[in-house]
Amino acid sequence: MTQENMEDLGKELSKLLILRAKKLEDSLKEIVIEVKSENINELLRNNKLAFLYFTAEWCGPCITFLQTFKEVASQHISPGVLYGKVDVDSSYSIADKYKVKHIPSIIIIINNEVVDSIVGQTSKEKLEEKISSYIKSI
Repeated sequence: MTQENMEDLGKELSKLLILRAKKLEDSLKEIVIEVKSENINELLRNNKLAFLYFTAEWCGPCITFLQTFKEVASQHISPGVLYGKVDVDSSYSIADKYKVKHIPSIIIIINNEVVDSIVGQTSKEKLEEKISSYIKSI
């Protein structure tokens, strides 16, 4: 192998490593986990506190408020705290289990028990206050 081929290989490897690092960084930034009937029991078992955001792809207010939910969640990362997103269309059984009638809604669960909910959109400040108070309580 020539020196030139080695340099080209090094450049290609460098590009691949940078791309891989970017993908890893992007995946770590995703704070809100997709919750489905297949993983909900494990997620709730592994987390003392859960904030489940109920939404749908066709719901305009849900899509708008999801960004606020993600921003607040990213500022309140804590061990044992789950921020989950439940699509009511694909995971109807979860919405039914928690009696979610309106979206967007956030169900707050401590030790697998529903303790509170937020129905509809709320201000970023109120959401932050609510999430912060529950994290301090555990």
